[in-house]
Amino acid sequence: MSKLKLLLFIISLLCLGDVLSQQGTPPQITVTGNQLYCSESPMNIVTSVSISDPDSSILNEIYIQISQGYTTGQDVLNLTGTHPNITASWSTIEGELTLTGPASLLEFEAAISDVVYQTTETNFTEDKVFSINLGTANFLPSTGHYYFYVPDVGITWTEARDAAASLTYFGLQGYLATITSSEEAELTGEQASGTGWIGGSDEDEEGTWRWKTGPEAGQIFWIGAWDGAPPNDEFTFWNTGEPNNFGDEDYAHITDPSIGVLGSWNDLPNQGDVPESPYHPQGYVVEFGGMPGDPDIMVSASTVIVTPKVEIITETLCDEGLANVEITSNTDVVIWYETPSSADPINTGLSYQANIDSTTTFWLEALFQGCNGGARIPVTVTVFNSPVANDVTIAQCDDEVLDGFSSFNLSNKIQDIIQGTNVDDIPNLDITFYDDDLLSNPISESSYTNVTNPQTVYAEVFNVLTSCTSIAEITLLVNSTAIANTFLETCDDFVVDGFTFFDLSLADNQVLSSAPAGATVGYYETYQEALLETNEIIGEYFNAVQFNQIIYARINTNDNCYAIGEVELSVKAPPNIVDYEEVLYCLNTFPETITLTGGIIDDIPNNYAYEWSTGETTLSIEVNTPGTYTVLVTEPGGCSNLRTIVVIPSSTATIENIEVTDLTENNTISVFVSGEGVYEYALDNENGPYDESNIFENVPPGIHTVYVRDIKNDCGIVSQTVSVIGYPKFFTPNGDDVNDTWSLFGFSTEFRFNANVNIFNRFGKLIYELNASNLSWNGNYNGKLLPADDYWFEAKLEDGRTFSGHFALVR
Repeated sequence: MSKLKLLLFIISLLCLGDVLSQQGTPPQITVTGNQLYCSESPMNIVTSVSISDPDSSILNEIYIQISQGYTTGQDVLNLTGTHPNITASWSTIEGELTLTGPASLLEFEAAISDVVYQTTETNFTEDKVFSINLGTANFLPSTGHYYFYVPDVGITWTEARDAAASLTYFGLQGYLATITSSEEAELTGEQASGTGWIGGSDEDEEGTWRWKTGPEAGQIFWIGAWDGAPPNDEFTFWNTGEPNNFGDEDYAHITDPSIGVLGSWNDLPNQGDVPESPYHPQGYVVEFGGMPGDPDIMVSASTVIVTPKVEIITETLCDEGLANVEITSNTDVVIWYETPSSADPINTGLSYQANIDSTTTFWLEALFQGCNGGARIPVTVTVFNSPVANDVTIAQCDDEVLDGFSSFNLSNKIQDIIQGTNVDDIPNLDITFYDDDLLSNPISESSYTNVTNPQTVYAEVFNVLTSCTSIAEITLLVNSTAIANTFLETCDDFVVDGFTFFDLSLADNQVLSSAPAGATVGYYETYQEALLETNEIIGEYFNAVQFNQIIYARINTNDNCYAIGEVELSVKAPPNIVDYEEVLYCLNTFPETITLTGGIIDDIPNNYAYEWSTGETTLSIEVNTPGTYTVLVTEPGGCSNLRTIVVIPSSTATIENIEVTDLTENNTISVFVSGEGVYEYALDNENGPYDESNIFENVPPGIHTVYVRDIKNDCGIVSQTVSVIGYPKFFTPNGDDVNDTWSLFGFSTEFRFNANVNIFNRFGKLIYELNASNLSWNGNYNGKLLPADDYWFEAKLEDGRTFSGHFALVR
C-alpha cells in the first residue's frame, strides 16, 4: 500500500490508525494461568507471560479485557507493583484495562504478571475469561476472532460493508461482524464503545435474514418479522418488536443503548434514520478471523479464572415438612451454614434435608481444593401453603328417567371447593376432577354421569406458581323427588302473535309449595340445562314457542338439587277487536255527535270493561270533535287490547275563486275551494258526473253552474253560476225565430250590470248599444232593416275586460 493511499485511507476512517499501523510481522504473546478462584483475596490473571517481536523491543500499549463473564460494576482489573514506564487505565464500560508505555517487552511482561482480578460478586454464574491483546482490536477466546468498533456517524450499511472488507489486522481479512453466539453479542454490544452496523440483511428476500459477510456469508439466521423464528436454533439477539421492516428496513444494526435491551439488534434502511434519531448510524463493527487464507497470529492470548458456581435444584416446599434441598456445583467442597456469619457448619455436600415450617435461607461456601474460605452464597427454601381443597357433597336430581343416575356439573362447586383461598391465589389454581383416588382417570367437569349412587370423585387443586397440590373428596348423590307441574298464563301484548314476556317469579309460589323451607328456584329452557345449572333464565323470559311452551324449574336446597318440574307457559289472546279505525265527522253538522264503539269482533261485549281516553267507561261514546280516541278493552280474565279511533274532520267546500278562460278555441273553467273535505266537481248537473279534477275544458259559451261536493263524508254540495263569454259569427233576422237576433253568449241579466256592447257598421258608425235593458239586436236601425253586411262590435264587460270582433248579418 502506497504512503499516499495509506494516508487518505487513515483520514477517511478517522480512528483506525492504530489498527492499520499494526501490519507487517506481528508480535507474539503466550500466557499460562488457568486458575481456580478463591474468593478471599485478589488473583493474578496469569502465572506466566512471554512477549516477542522480531521488529521491535518496545511496545506502546497492551489491552487486557474481561472478554467473557464480565459483570459490570463488580468486576475490576488492577495493576499492582511498581512499573515506572507503564500507566494503567480501567474502562468500566468495556471491562478493559489499558497498559500504556512506551516500555520494553520485559517491562510489559512484568506488568501483565502483576495485573490482578478482584470482584464483589459472590454468586457466580460464569467463569471469567481474560484476553491480553498486543493490538487494539478486542480478542474473544471462544471464537479466536478479533473485533473492532469503527465510529463513523451517518455511514450507510453498504458503505460500512465495503469499508470493513478493505481492512486487515496483521494479515487477517476484515468484514462486517457476524454475531453467532451470546459471547460475541456481549463483547460487540454490551462492551463496545458505540452502536452500528453488523453483517446481516434480508435484502435478497424479505423476511429471510442472512449473514452477508465473513465465513458465514449466505447462512440464514432468522425467518419472518418480529414474531418469526431462527432456523436450526441459530443465535439471534433482536430487540423487542424487531425486526419490524418499518419503512423497508433490510439491514441489521446494534441498537442504541437508550432503546430496549443493551446490545440487541434492530433493522434499518440502508441509510439509517435521520440524524436527530437514536436510530441514526454511529459506526460499524469489524470482525477479523476465520476467512480463507488468514494467517495464524498470536497477538492475543487468554486465561481463565474458573469461578465457584452453585445451582439450586430444589428450593420450594409445600406446608411444613422435610425439605430435600439439592444443588449442583463445580467445586470440590460445599459447606452449609445457618447464617452468613455462623462458625459451625450444619452440612457438607450437594444435598441437605431439614424439617422446616417457614421459608428458610441456608448459606453455602463453595470451595475449590486449596481454598481456605470464601463468600457465602444464600440458598433459600421457600415454604408455600398448599391450596385450600374442601370436601363437598353434591346432591343432584335424577334425570328424566328415574334410575338413580344423573348428570353433574362439577364446575358449579369449584367455589365451594376452594372456599377460603386467598383471592390473589385464585387465578393461579388449576382444578382437575378424577373418578379414582389415584388421580389417574380425569373426568369432565361440566357434564359427568355417576356410576354408583352415591359415588365419590376427587378434585385436585394445583397451584401453578408454587406446584403445591391438595385433594378434595366430592360426594355425588342422586335423589328422585317429584313435584307437581306448574301452569303460568300471561296475556299476549297488543300485537297478537303468541309471543310475549313472562315474569317467571309469578310461578315461584306454585313451584315451591311442596319444597322444604328455605328452598330456592331457578328456571331453564331444557331439562338438561336445569340438571347442570347452565344458562339459567335471568329476568323476564320471552317465550320461544308460540302460545304454549314447557320450561323447567329447578329447586335447590343448600345449593343442591331437590327436584325439577315442568312449568307450562301459556300465552292468552287479548280481546278480538278492530284495533284501528278512521271515521269522518262533518263539521257542518256541529254540534251534532257521532258514535264511537269498543270494536268487539265475534264476542259478547256485556261483560267487558272499557277505558276511554276521554275517561268514559261505556261500550260506546258520543263525540263531535275531530281527534284521536283510544279505548282499552279488557275481557273478564284480565287480558286487554287497545283500540284506536281517529276522527277525521270534513266539511262542504267553500268556493274561493273561479277562473274563466273564454273567447278561445278551448274555453276553461277552474274552480278553487277550501275546506276539510275531499272534493269532486261537476258542471251544469248537480247529479254529475263528478270528477276529481277542478278544471273543465272545451266549455261552450254561456251561463253555467259549477257543483262541488264532499266525497269523504258526504257533507253536502255547493254551487255557483259562471258566465263563459262568446258570440255568434252571424245571425239571420228573417222572422223565423231562428237566429233572429245577435247578442253575446253569457251576456244575460245576471251578468249585465255595468256592461255594454257597441255595434258599428263597416264605416264605423254606431248602429246599436247592448246593455242591461237591451240584451240583443234585431238588425234594424231607427225602425229600418239594415242590409246584409259585416258589422263590428266593441264589448266592455262588468269584470273590466274589453274585446272586439265582427259578425255577419245575413238576409
